[in-house]
Amino acid sequence: MYRSTRRSLMSTAGILAASALPLSQSLAADPWPSRSMRLLVPFGAGGAMDMVARLLAPAVSQALGQPVVVENRPGGTGTVCMAEVARAAPDGYTMMITGSSYATVSLLMRNLSFSMSDFAPLTLLSVAPSVLVVPSQLGPRTLAEFVAGAKARSGQWSFGSVGVGTSIHMGAEMLKAQAGIDLVHVPYRGWPNASTDLLTGRIQMYFSTIPDALPLIETGQLRALAVTHWERIPALADVPTFTELGYPDVRASSDFGLSIASATPAPIRIRLEETFRAAIRDPAMRERLLPRGIFVVGSSAEEFASILAEETARYARIIRIANVTLE
Repeated sequence: MYRSTRRSLMSTAGILAASALPLSQSLAADPWPSRSMRLLVPFGAGGAMDMVARLLAPAVSQALGQPVVVENRPGGTGTVCMAEVARAAPDGYTMMITGSSYATVSLLMRNLSFSMSDFAPLTLLSVAPSVLVVPSQLGPRTLAEFVAGAKARSGQWSFGSVGVGTSIHMGAEMLKAQAGIDLVHVPYRGWPNASTDLLTGRIQMYFSTIPDALPLIETGQLRALAVTHWERIPALADVPTFTELGYPDVRASSDFGLSIASATPAPIRIRLEETFRAAIRDPAMRERLLPRGIFVVGSSAEEFASILAEETARYARIIRIANVTLE
């Protein structure tokens, strides 16, 4: 159901990509915004999420007539960023890019300083499938060889992620469960630190977004074994999908969205939703993102809320199976 929903949204986005969503006359006449806005990113600079935010910021700034400043707020599997948005005045001047942890933190953490009802999802911007990569010097050239190697060294190999409860972490946990392998989880604050340890062999596996891993795959420093998408990805056409390899339930997609404080007035929420949807659907944006394995969506707020509900239910099952906890 979730896959069908996303495919339907992506098809709709493709049809509408060249058309900007018109704002009503009443919204266009509204004096908001009258000063710069902040777009918070819950992970460090240099990753795929940060790249999408920084590509969108100038387009949104031009459309709204005010600067949009991207600020990185890494830490706590996204909760540092979420807490800041929850504390901010609900006036539309503080927004955040969301990742997969947006659907999991309430399942993993107790005593949060905020509630998920404090946020209003505005649009699912894009879908970024992951690729399982290993250091080229590790040896395995296929997923089957990696699984065999992990079984022979049970508990000795490790995998990295950008935090407990993220899609990267959950995808690896599903692979562990379905392949019957034991890998140690090592969380990082972002891809730059994780890639350093991956390249030096301190960790043996990583579910990476395509933009992050592609340059290192192209230079031969990393080897791509499988992609978490329902079909092969043009940027990695020779890399099989997990479904092809017998693991249809292994999914680790970094879906980036936009969210804001739920108390923000509806006219401002609508204007931001429409503006970001138009920006992400611009053909020039699509041309920048698709070759790097990021698929443009630009959903409505209602569609995004529905997808988040499906995601939360799916992640709850994975967390239960893998007995994932976050201290």
